[in-house]
Parts: sequence; structure tokens; C-alpha cells
Amino acid sequence: MGRHSEANSPVNSSPPLSPGMSSTSATEFVDQSDFEYHVLKEIRSASESQVLVFTDINPSWGEQIVDLINETDDGYSTRKTYDSLTKVLRIKVMPTELHDCCQSWWRLSEINLRRIGDLTDDEQAQLDVLVGATLPFVGGPYRSSRKEPDLFVRSIYDRLPSFVIETGWSESWGALMDDMNLLLVGGNGDIRAVAIIKWKLNRRTRVVSGFVELYVRDRQGMPVRRQSEDIFPAPTETTTPQRLDLSRQKAFGPSLLPDPARAQPPNDMVYLEVEDLRTVARRALDRMSLFPAV
Repeated sequence: MGRHSEANSPVNSSPPLSPGMSSTSATEFVDQSDFEYHVLKEIRSASESQVLVFTDINPSWGEQIVDLINETDDGYSTRKTYDSLTKVLRIKVMPTELHDCCQSWWRLSEINLRRIGDLTDDEQAQLDVLVGATLPFVGGPYRSSRKEPDLFVRSIYDRLPSFVIETGWSESWGALMDDMNLLLVGGNGDIRAVAIIKWKLNRRTRVVSGFVELYVRDRQGMPVRRQSEDIFPAPTETTTPQRLDLSRQKAFGPSLLPDPARAQPPNDMVYLEVEDLRTVARRALDRMSLFPAV
């Protein structure tokens, strides 16, 4: 166990280090048009993975800039988050291969579920697994927010996903926690679980450590951490399987219809094996000329 407290989109595997980050206040712009021009210029001038942060953004500007970016080709190379509660807009430009390894992790998890009979063709056809699609939040404290997760799982019968995976580097831990709160609180119970993958780079040695945490809502609807598991360095000894434990409803949502051709009901739990995440992360690190912590 860990010990911490804390559709394919374009990827960029060439930058050897974690993304740079810049922060700009909306008060520096003359008007909304000036702000939009600056944002698009920053995205188009990026030559490697980075995170653009804009603060003091009112909801009308936040909603409209996300829509504007998505109306251009820049929407394909970016993932946007506008948090109306914190008034912060974050734009991930050219996500790295390590950032996107959660997609391969989920694919391996689906293969495992199909192999043991816990996910059939009929049931898989009822699930959308999307990357970077825009989720609008229409009520509550996060009204007018927008979120484009690194990966989410959603029943075709639902508007919001049941399970979301977000990834970031150590410099953005606070932002990852803001994302988790936006999803679990802003989702008003429809989003049932969020996995947060955090990587930390030693720039001198080019060694990467990391862990994954699982967050759910408690009975009062407040986010709580359910699990924390080390990725790198891998634990030397574990008394229990190293995996994220999700109920079937948290993984797939309550609207998934059971396959009528099933001979027996599926397991109540869905397990995401951390060793599978470790495997795909090692491949990504190798392509980026980085090394896993041991």
C-alpha cells in the first residue's frame, strides 16, 4: 500500500523534463478580446509540453475561451480546465507520453475485465471512454466550469462520467486537488470516483517517482481519499494486491445495463492493477529518455 498524503489526443514525447508553467492574471488585459488573443498566441507559440495558468478569470470569459479554443485547431493539442470557484483557467499544451499513459492503463484494465468475464461485448458497447472531451458544469458552486479530463469513463445513458483519471507533475499538486474537488463536488454525485496520478522528476538525475490516489465522496458528499499506491519506486513487499478498488457502479455508473446473455452476475468490484500502470509508464519514460525510481 502507498504511504502518501498527498479517443487519443496528440502527445509529445520529445520534451525530456516535466512541463513548464506560466501564470498570468486577467487584470493584465485591456478587455476580453485582448485576453483571447493572448491565450491563442501562447498556445500557438508553444514548442513543447507546458501548462498555461490564467487567474482572476470571470465565468463568462472562462466559458467562452474554452469554447473558442475548441473551435480552432488548437483544441486538439490542448486540455483545458476552467474552475469558476477559484476563477482559474489552466491549459495543458502538448501533453507528454507519460502524461497520457493512463489511456493505455485503462485499455489493459478493460482487457483484464473481459478476460475474467466481468465486461462483455454488450456492456463495453454501453461505455464511452474519452480523452480531453469537454465536460460542462451547470449548477452548484462550480456552475459555468469546464473540464477536459485526461480520461473518463461514461455510460452512453449519462451526461457526466462515473470515473475520471487526471495526471500531473509535483509542481501542480494543488491544481490536481482543485480538479478532484471540481469533479466530485461539481459532478453532484454523478462523478463517483477520481484517480489522481502524480509524477515527480529529479531534474539532475532524470529519475521519476510517482504514485496514484483514489478519491470518492463520503456520505455527506465531501471528497475523501480512499487509497494511495506507489508506482515508482515499486514497493518491495506487499501483503495485499496493489490495485485500485472500485465498485462496479463507481467505475461504470448506475445506468450500465447487465448483459442479458450472462450466465452469472459479474463481480461487484472492478480492480485496476497498479503493475499495469507501472508497465505502461516504464515504456513512456524510456521514450522520453527518463528513468523510473527504484
